[in-house]
Formats: sequence, structure tokens, C-alpha cells
Amino acid sequence: MFEMPLSPKAQKPPVLRLVAAYLRSQAFMRLLTILAGGFLCLMIFLITISPKRYNLLVGMVPDQTISANKDVIDEVTTRVNRDAAAAAVAPTYHHQDGITEAVILNLEAAYAEMVAARQYAQTLPDYSSRRTYSRDELAAAHAFMDLIVLQDFQMVTLLNASNEQFDEMYAALAPAVRNTMQGNVIQGQESSGINSIMQLVGYKTNVSLLQNVVLPVLREIIEPNMVVDAEATEAARKAAWEQVEPVVFKQGQNIVVRGEGRIRENQIAMLGSLGLLDDNAIDYPMYLGAFMMVAGTLALAFAALKIITPQAVRDVKSIALIYLVLLIAMSFSLLAREIQLIYLAPLVLPFMLLAGTVGAVPALIAGTASTALCAVMIAGSGSASTDWVSLLSIGIFSGTVSVLMLKNKYQRFYVLLTGTLAGLTSFLLLLATGLLTSMNLQGIINKGLWSAVGAAVSTVLCMAIQPALEFAFNLPTPTRLLDLTNPNHPLLRRLLLEAPGTYHHSIIIANLAEASAEAIGANPLLARAGAYFHDIGKLKRPLYFKENQIGTSNVHDSTDPQVSAAIITSHVREGIAMARQYRLPQEIQQIIAEHHGNSLVAFFYHKAVKESTSEQVDDEEFRYDGVPPRTAEGALVMLCDTIEAAIRTLSNPSQDEIITFIDDLIQKKIQGGQLVNAPLTLADLRTIRDTCALVLHGVFHERIEYPAAPDRLPPKDRLLAQLQQLRKSAAPPVKLPASPRAPEDSGLETKAD
Repeated sequence: MFEMPLSPKAQKPPVLRLVAAYLRSQAFMRLLTILAGGFLCLMIFLITISPKRYNLLVGMVPDQTISANKDVIDEVTTRVNRDAAAAAVAPTYHHQDGITEAVILNLEAAYAEMVAARQYAQTLPDYSSRRTYSRDELAAAHAFMDLIVLQDFQMVTLLNASNEQFDEMYAALAPAVRNTMQGNVIQGQESSGINSIMQLVGYKTNVSLLQNVVLPVLREIIEPNMVVDAEATEAARKAAWEQVEPVVFKQGQNIVVRGEGRIRENQIAMLGSLGLLDDNAIDYPMYLGAFMMVAGTLALAFAALKIITPQAVRDVKSIALIYLVLLIAMSFSLLAREIQLIYLAPLVLPFMLLAGTVGAVPALIAGTASTALCAVMIAGSGSASTDWVSLLSIGIFSGTVSVLMLKNKYQRFYVLLTGTLAGLTSFLLLLATGLLTSMNLQGIINKGLWSAVGAAVSTVLCMAIQPALEFAFNLPTPTRLLDLTNPNHPLLRRLLLEAPGTYHHSIIIANLAEASAEAIGANPLLARAGAYFHDIGKLKRPLYFKENQIGTSNVHDSTDPQVSAAIITSHVREGIAMARQYRLPQEIQQIIAEHHGNSLVAFFYHKAVKESTSEQVDDEEFRYDGVPPRTAEGALVMLCDTIEAAIRTLSNPSQDEIITFIDDLIQKKIQGGQLVNAPLTLADLRTIRDTCALVLHGVFHERIEYPAAPDRLPPKDRLLAQLQQLRKSAAPPVKLPASPRAPEDSGLETKAD
């Protein structure tokens, strides 16, 4: 049996098909937009906080002033100061027992050796106080001296001294050594003890013996009895080292000044630790901190948007718009930092732009995130800096004031008023916080004035950028909708000239839809604009719709019902094409596409059934190929379209009759499944019924019949009478002949749709 080969799509594994489907989905596009926008924000953030690098060496004369971009410790100077403090600490001593006794014993042993050497000399022939000794004789004398080492000339002095001189020397030396050792001989200061003994002995000792014998003996036998306590001394020096405060250069403090002196080692060390030297070193902690800051702030902002106002991040366009506004604000903040006027940064700009494009709540959330990032960018994050706190405060407070002022305000004038109040708020907030924390009133006022100027800059930028954003993203903002509802719009002008019946029909629907939208809390401007443009597709074949058949026959009388139905339903597709051509917002295009839902063109369907003799008529051929409205404004346009067309069948109805009639029409829409997707409650439907009835009752008010103009009137009165007659002929009464078909059939008696 022959088997057909599987298509390449069917041959793909299920996992690959799922991946391919995800890559084509809106969810993937949203993720891609979020990642791309976050990456661009991170790049601007890094460009701003990354310090400029310099090629400097010790000994160079600085050619520019360089300030610390954050608090930095002067490690070199701090180390020098700490070492000096540790060295200045006096050693800690303790008394060493037994040293005095050991010194006395050594003195006695030295005395015995000197006596033995003298006795040897006295045994030599020709001994006298001036005898000259041979090398061998001196060597023999040195052999008796084990403890004390004397030079030859010192040995000669010892050997030639008389017994009286030698005895006087020792008699003075022994008590002097004992007395000195009973005191404190400090380690490292032994020379002081020796000098004291020399002074005591010098009064009674021959000078030659004193210098050539006593001094060498004392240098050999004197030992300190007060020795250094190494552990205690080291602990004291460590404590003194740690007590020295580090030398800190605060953020903004000049490290080197242009033309002043030569660059020192400590300055190079500080610049290196700040990453300001061109040594190709990468400051990984800074980049990691920047990534955490940007990613955390944006993630928190989008989580808040997702929870509080999910419609703001539901499509790619809204996400891209929010990111674009963030990038604009961060770019201008970068410029403010470059010109060193950080309080000139337009921190209020994202609040104002987003309030006028995506709404108040998204503006508050995204504006706060933007202010947090911009404040860190332009003021830094040093622990001693308060500028970023001030910038964050004035940004959030002034931004909140801006959002509250621009909420539901459509006129451009409110942007100017908002900028003025935002600037005043920034100035007063800085003045209040400055008076609480600083005595520099002049500096506070300067910062406040610059922040007010920054709010003015935000206002000017908002008025310049918002129209561009509205056009680029095709947004249904209040100001854009006001522009679209201008009667001079090309499509509305064409409707007025080429399809006047459709134009007036759309005007009435717009009044009904706007009033109903205000009553139920929907967007009245969007409802009005959607009503204006919902039937622009009829411009392709205006005479195929009853409301435009003025003074002509109905072309559908001689047309096959299937062809008529195809022409009637095609006005939706053609309206969407024209809306895209004229770049109407997507929300208005959706209203055009859904204002008939998938309802049945009942008049032509029944006509086809009536004319059919054999085969079954498929009602799908007589239905609109749209879906039931998914927005409140779309549902309002659908209901008001049906109500306006059907209400013409009534002849001078009362208020109660209008309400009952509208109620029946709404019920039929509900039963036909045309409101299944609309976010309308039963209470909303009752409000819509009552509002439409109130508006329509004004349309059906009783007209005053003017008396016929007499034949003979003055020229002026005759002209007035002619003008009155023309007005009556141009605006016929609303009472129209009843249609032979049911009210729910989309009207050929007023318009064939």
C-alpha cells in the first residue's frame, strides 16, 4: 500500500515544534523586548558610572584636576601615619632578676684577671711604670684575660699602673657599679649607666686607667636589669597603629589639582584604587553592582506593573514605549552629569511622558524606577553623599505631583501648569530638607533653583517628545484622540463629502457612545473616536448603504442578496485597510473590526431564504467575519450603532418607549452572543440604556413649526424667510418612515450594513 510522505512540518519533533511556536509568539517578543531594553539601560548606566581613565606616573605635573568619584582611603599616607604612631610608642620594660649579682660577679672575675696579668708583668725583668713590652710578653699577659678583651695599648696602661693607682681604681669602681646596678639600667640605654659609673669613678681614678681600662671593663660586664617586654610592647604599638584614623578623600574632593606640584605615590595609589588609571584593569565589583542595581530595579518595576496594572505590559508596544522613555530619561541624566549640573536632570520627564501615554499607575511605577537609576547615575553612591538622596526625593515627589495633575487632563496647557507645580515642589522640598540638615542657605537655594529649571526642561521635552511618541507608537492618548476627532481629519472630511449620511450617523453614535462611556467609567474619547471611524469602510461604495441614498433608488433592489450581503460585510475589512493606511491607533482599528462582531445580516439572509426555492441557504455567508467586541468601548460602539439605526423606526416616542426599545435591542445582542467578550456588567448595560435614552429623547424633542412666509415681504424679511426654509430643508425631522424589517436587522431604511 502506498503511503504519502510526511511534510517537513510534521516530521519535526514535538519539542522543536513547541520551540518554533514559542519563538513566533507574543510572549517571546515581550521577553526579547524586555531583555533588549534592560541591556540598553545597563549600557547607559555603565557609561555614566564608569570613571574616565588617566595615564599618570609619579613625578608628573598634573595637567587636569581629578576628583574622587567615591570615598577613597589614602593608603600610603595612612600607612606612614600609622607606622609613625607605632614607632612613637615607648617600649614596655620589666625588671630582670639576678642581673645585678651577675654583673658584680663578672666585675670581681675581671678584677682577678687584671690582678693576674699585673702580677705576671711584675715578674718580668726591668719592670717599671714605663717599661716597653714585647709582642710575646703582651701575648702572655692577654692569656690571663678571658672575660675582658683589651687592646695592646690598653694592656700596657693596665700593666704599668702603680699598685696605688690600680687599687684606687677598683676601690672606686666596685661600689659605683653596685650602686648603679641597684638602680634601673634600661635595655638599649646601657651607655647611660656606663657614663654614670665613669663620672663616679673619674674623681678618684687615673685618666689613663679610666679611659683604657675602666671603660672596656664596664662595656663588657654591664647588662640591663630592665629589659623590654616584647609582647606588651608589640600590643601597645599595634593599638597605637590601629587608633590612627585613615586619611579619607571624600567623594568630589580633589585628589590632584591641575598645575599644582608633582604627582606623589599616595595620589597614584588612590587613583588606582578608584579605577581612574589607564592600566587596563577591570573593576569587576563595580560592574557586578551596576548589573544588580539595574536588573533589580527593572525587575521590581515590571513585577509591580504586572500585578497592579497588567494591561500596561500586555503587548510589545507598551513595553517598548516604557523602555524608550527610561532610555530618554537616563540619556538626559547622563548629559546633566557631563555638564556637572546634576540638579538640572529632567527627573520628572518619565512621569509626565508615561502619564500621557500609558496611564497614571504605570507612570508612577516606571517613573520611580527611572528616578532611582538616574539618581545613582548622576550623583554616585558614596556613603557621605546626600545628593542622590535629594535627587531621589525630588524626583518621586515632583513626579507624583505631575501624574496627579495630568491624570484625565487632555489639554496641552496642563503640561505647562504641571511643569510649574513640579518645579515649585522640587524647590520647596530641597529648601525644607536643606534647612533641616545644612546651614549653607545659598547652596540650598542654588540647588532648588536648578531643580526648578530641571522641571521646566522636563516640561519642554515632554511637549516635544510626546507627540512624536504618539505618532511613532500609534497610541490612543487623549491628545491624539482629540486630534483624530477633529472634523478636519481627512477621513472625516471624506465622510462628510462622499458619504454624508454615514457621517451624520457616526456623529450621533459618537455622542451616544461618549456619554455612555463617561457613565460607566470607560474611555469616552476612545469611544467617540471609534464611533467616528467605525464606518469609514463605506467610503468604498457609499451608495450601497441606505443612509447615503438620498434622491436615488436602492441599488440592492436589483442585486442578488448574497452579493448585497458581501458588499455590506466588506465595509468592515475595507475600513480596517483604510485605518491602517491612515495609521489610526490599533484600539480604533479593533473597534472597526468588532463593531458588528459575527452578527447576521438578517435582511438579506431572509431575502435569500424567501427567494430560494430548492437548496438550503447557509447563514454563514450572511455573517460578518469578525469577533464580538473585546473592549468596553467596542461594545459601546456596537450597541450605539444598533440603537441609532433601529430607533429611527419609532415615531415620536416617549422616554419610556425609548428605554423599553433600547432594552429589547440590548437583550437581543446578549442572546446573539455579541457581548460575550465585552467587560460589561448588567449594571453597566442598564446605565448604557438609560444614558442612550436620555440623549435620544433630546433628539426626538418637539420641533416648532414656523409659519409660512407671506408672499409680500420686505427684501430683508424675505431673505430671512428663505434662510429659514433652507435650514428646514437641510435638517429634516428625525421622524422617518418605519422599515418593513425587524429592528435588529442592520438598517437598509437608514443604512444598509
